[in-house]
Amino acid sequence: MEKKSRVIMLVDDEQNILMSLKRELHDWTRSRSLEIVTALSAREALTVLENRSAEVDLIVSDLKMPEMKGSDFLIEVHRRWPGIVTVLLTGYSETGEIVKAVSAGIFSYMLKPWDSAYLISEIQKAWDHGEMRKQNELYTKRLSEELMWAGELQKTILRPNLPSTNGVEFRVTYRPVPGLYCGGDYYDVVSMGSDRYLLLIGDVAGHGVKAAFVTAILKAVIYPEYLRAMVGKSFSPAEFLSWLNSRMQFEFRGASSMIITFFAGFLDLRSLSLVYSNAGHVHPCVVTEGRVEELPVAGPAIGSGHSVLYIDKIARVAKNDLVVLATDGLIEAGNAAKLPQILAKVPEGPDYHARILAEARGQCGAEFEDDVSLVTAKLIP
Repeated sequence: MEKKSRVIMLVDDEQNILMSLKRELHDWTRSRSLEIVTALSAREALTVLENRSAEVDLIVSDLKMPEMKGSDFLIEVHRRWPGIVTVLLTGYSETGEIVKAVSAGIFSYMLKPWDSAYLISEIQKAWDHGEMRKQNELYTKRLSEELMWAGELQKTILRPNLPSTNGVEFRVTYRPVPGLYCGGDYYDVVSMGSDRYLLLIGDVAGHGVKAAFVTAILKAVIYPEYLRAMVGKSFSPAEFLSWLNSRMQFEFRGASSMIITFFAGFLDLRSLSLVYSNAGHVHPCVVTEGRVEELPVAGPAIGSGHSVLYIDKIARVAKNDLVVLATDGLIEAGNAAKLPQILAKVPEGPDYHARILAEARGQCGAEFEDDVSLVTAKLIP
């Protein structure tokens, strides 16, 4: 593949100035394998940029030129090719025009006649600035790609195999913090035998990869180490949370404290009951014909202490009821209402999750600043 040229563009309406600048910069550019391109007007420079903008790293432009002033030219360059570093060179102290050039993001400006050493010094600084910016953009791109990959991996790991049954319809929605792609929300729906299902939702303190790593550990231990042996047996969400707290205390014994809020609800369609326990998590709700009932039981968050005992609570449910679980990202932004107030304003129907999210954003007047997860279970007649 042919190596792309790297170009410094000099723009001045006086040919002798251009030739002087080329002489001054000859050794500096040659040592860096840079090409010097000149233009006698802003219009000519724009024409060159139309074809070679990807190669141009730095522009040194005169201010006072016919047809189009250097300040206007650099504003246009900044608008169309913001990655190019620009330097203004002028023999005039036109404050207004210099201010315009500064608004175009110029790196610096120099006065004519220039001092040779100062000229090289300023060009070197501008070049270094551009190189540093390119490296930062490259690192940012790589980081974004890594986060995107981590987000896709997390979705694959956490994606529940939602049970298919005539008695209940499960739905899950997950939205990490914008730009981070992955986060600390945990969610799952597990079949525990005939017409019995475990609804799980949790929230690891913090954001990004660190929190996502903890959710992967939760996924790796919860079912294989505990739930698989409990399928078809009597199940206590409180005992499960006590085990999970001890297990996570052991897992992170050599690390800094890790706090996880967690809710576990055992839905039995035969007895139409929801046995649940809560470790510091947002209180879920049961929606019955538009009426919203909060499930208020709570205990300490996972990781907040050793040998914690949680309690079970039972709620009666009926056909057509809707059980709604959420993480606190839904209600923490701005002055968002609590979950019951949000659900009270969102009638059940198509796009239910999307409308809950929209209502929460509307009430707080801002985008979510934390991961947001929703898990719903609709009891079908």
